Parts: sequence; C-alpha cells; structure tokens
Amino acid sequence: MKLDFFYLKKGRQYFPLIDLKLKTPKSEIKIKALVDSGATYSVFRAEVADYLGLEIEKGKAIYLDGVGGKILGYVHNISGCIGDKLYKFKIIFTRELTASFNILGRDNFFLPFLITFCEKEKKIIIREAK
Repeated sequence: MKLDFFYLKKGRQYFPLIDLKLKTPKSEIKIKALVDSGATYSVFRAEVADYLGLEIEKGKAIYLDGVGGKILGYVHNISGCIGDKLYKFKIIFTRELTASFNILGRDNFFLPFLITFCEKEKKIIIREAK
C-alpha cells in the first residue's frame, strides 16, 4: 500500500493532513488529521468521540504536557481505515484540545508505516512498513 496526501493550505501555511475513517460499533466518521512527527500521542477533539458514540471518560485518564500546558485526555482503542485497509489506533480524546487539527502522533499511529514528508511537493507519502 502506498498513499499520497497533499498538504492542506490554511491561510499562508501548509499542513500535512491525511484522510482517515474511524469506526465504532455505533458509528463511523471520515475526517482529516494532522500527521505530527513531533507529537508523541494521537490526540483528537471530544466532538469526534461524541459523534462515534464513545463515552470519553470511560477511557484511561492521562495528562498530556505540551506547548499549551497540561490537558486531561482519555485513551481509547479505535478501528480506523487509511485507504482501504483497517488498522487499530490508540487515540486520546480530550475536551481541552486547543490545536486547530486532530493530531496523529508517533505512539501507535506511526508503527505500521513508513511516512515521508515531502515539503517541496507539499505532500505526505504513507507506505506500509515491512
């Protein structure tokens, strides 16, 4: 599997976002998420969990430290598709995320892939690792 995603332009900046489908037994949602090699964890907004029918607080509580300070989140294991292939992702949902985008971090999300950021062409290339 090899997928190319072109960066999203927002204002004067470009961001490496990919298309992702998250699934639960109750619902599924197609969203864009920022692939962030500087982020340890995948952190998504509470609205995504609400849409999927997840009770956020039933996940394992975790405090995250970042540029914006400390936020409380809850870890959930979610099925998701990139392209046509299904994967398991560990996502922390929080009501305190102030970033513009849902974030895909290194822990868990990066494991099955080789990820290339091509700044010149403004695209991100995702391949399955062997």
